[in-house]
Amino acid sequence: MRVQHADMRSLLLATCLVVLIAPVALAQAPPRKGAAPETSECAAYGALPATWQGQVYAIDGDTMAGVGLKPHIRIWGVQAPVLRDAAKAETVAGMRARAALENLLEQSNHKVKCRASKFDRDCRVVAHCTLDDAQAGDIGAALIAAGVAYGFNLEDALAWESRASQRYATAEAEARKQRRGLWKDWLGER
Repeated sequence: MRVQHADMRSLLLATCLVVLIAPVALAQAPPRKGAAPETSECAAYGALPATWQGQVYAIDGDTMAGVGLKPHIRIWGVQAPVLRDAAKAETVAGMRARAALENLLEQSNHKVKCRASKFDRDCRVVAHCTLDDAQAGDIGAALIAAGVAYGFNLEDALAWESRASQRYATAEAEARKQRRGLWKDWLGER
């Protein structure tokens, strides 16, 4: 009888903890995938910065972490292969895209300049970024030209650079035509 009584107390304690902790955990949960963020969901990151300059590191083929910047930076206009599949295993294409971004960032000692466009559904800053070096190379365009990313949401044109969408589309067409980077795989030629 004592064993059952102890089990009941443990069950009651666990239930109380769930009732007390669950609302706090749910309140801290990130935004749902696929849903547009509400202003309050991204408010923890503060106002959208118009520009940002600093040192970054590649998280995956189209996302960077900025030193001293709380939200991650999602590179405007590109989509790279996912780094991890549904089973959380790293994908070869995703690793190649991340490596290409990391190699590109090394050219400027990981220093970039970014102009923010908006927050995305995961409260990342969607930004048009360039390398902070003498060439000031467009990061998104370089990834597309290398064939490790393709144009994404190009209809969301940049107010300050109206031709960026067209440049990205042209770079993608050329990379596809030349079968650069991942295009052989994407076109099923391997």
